[in-house]
This record gives sequence, C-alpha cells and structure tokens, in this order.
Amino acid sequence: MRLSPVLKKGRNLKMKAKIFTRIIYVIVAGIFLFSAGKLIYHYGDSYLSEKEFDDLKTNNQYELKQLKKKNKDLVGRIKIKGTKIDYPVMQTPNDPQYYLRRNFEKKYSLSGTPFLDAASTLGKSKNYLIHAHNMKTDTMFNNLLKYEDVNFYREHTVFSFNELRGKKEITGTYKIIAIFKSQVYSRKSKQFKYYNYPSITNPKRFNKYVRMCKALSLIDTGTTAHWGEQLVTLSTCAYHTDEGRFVVVGKKIN
Repeated sequence: MRLSPVLKKGRNLKMKAKIFTRIIYVIVAGIFLFSAGKLIYHYGDSYLSEKEFDDLKTNNQYELKQLKKKNKDLVGRIKIKGTKIDYPVMQTPNDPQYYLRRNFEKKYSLSGTPFLDAASTLGKSKNYLIHAHNMKTDTMFNNLLKYEDVNFYREHTVFSFNELRGKKEITGTYKIIAIFKSQVYSRKSKQFKYYNYPSITNPKRFNKYVRMCKALSLIDTGTTAHWGEQLVTLSTCAYHTDEGRFVVVGKKIN
C-alpha cells in the first residue's frame, strides 16, 4: 500500500522529531555526566586535601617545627577555634601563588593551601595578608563568610596565627577589628584596595588601612588598632559580585 505524499511527510516529521529528541537526551545526559564528574572530582580532591591535614594532626606532626621539617615553605599556622580553619600557612616569595593550587605536599590540589602574601615579611610588615580559597566543601577559608552573622562573630572574636621565624616560634592571638566585603578592582579604580597593603611599614599607611577597613566593616566590633600593633588580614573569594572578596582583619593582643 502506497502512502500519500501527506502521510509520508507526516511520518518523516515524526521520525525527525524522534531523532531530535534523542539528540537532546544525549546532550543533556552528557552535560549531567560531565557536571557530576566535576562535582565528584571537586569533592574528592577536597576530601583528600583535608585528610592530609587530619593525618598530620593525628600523627602529632602539626607543630610548626615538625611541619617545617616536611616543607621548608612553611611560615605559620592559622586557626579559628570552633571552625574548620586550622591550617599551615605557606610562603614562596619567588612564586607568590605557588600554593594556590598545591597542597602541603606540593602536589596539585583544587583546594590549595593558605599562603602569606609575598610582600608580607614576618617581623617587619605590620600587616600580614593571608590568602586561601573559599571551598564549597566548607573547607579552607569558607568558614570566614560565617562572620556575616553577628552572633557567629560574638562567639568567635579572636583567632590565632603562630609564626615560625627561623627556629623560633612566636604565638599570637588576634582580636577582630573589621569584617567586610570587597572585590578586585581595576587598576584605574579609586576604590580602597585592601590587597595593596600586604606590607605596611609606616604609621600614615597603617592608620589609613585601619580607618578604611573599619569604615567598610559589616559589624561594629568596637575595636580598633594603632600604629605599632601587628595586624593579620585573612582574605578569601566571595560571590556577591565579580571577583568578590571577603575579608577579616585582626590585631595582635598578646
């Protein structure tokens, strides 16, 4: 039985529709599998990175001098009690972002390892700028964003940063003076760029930095800093805007 031209056309359209639908299914499935793969890799990498730090703690190798024996790039340890932030801090002046995507063992890692800005010099700079990723797995400096909540701030008003200068360990407790959101601005922008103050060595620049950080603070901490006091600035990515940053600044109190 021969089909009329109209029926043939209808059948062809149905076949094309089925083929098109299958292609869409394949594309969607491909996108899903790719996204799922990335997510699994992301979480797997983060898990392995955290396990590495946990193993160091379990084996009593988390003291600075012990860590220094394993990696000479170590300069300190950052910790905020009651959070997941408890990490070694690295510094590589000749390759400033070396640890952006490397773990403590110097192997590739999405999480990276917290690192001290190359321009911050222990014992000389009055501001130590420490960078770390904001991982969606609740690791690295992700917990910093909890400081948007005033109740969280009230329960975590201090953090510790212990330095290792040569063979000498210098402990430090820092009281938070400012918490704010920022971003990486264009070079021509006249906005305050906190990341341009990793090494403060004079009172005028110090006072300006403190004043601007306090002015931007999301919470009135009731605490300020004066020339001669040591600052630590913790910086991580934020997603309130393009190239967003979330910043916590503390001053040494002991």
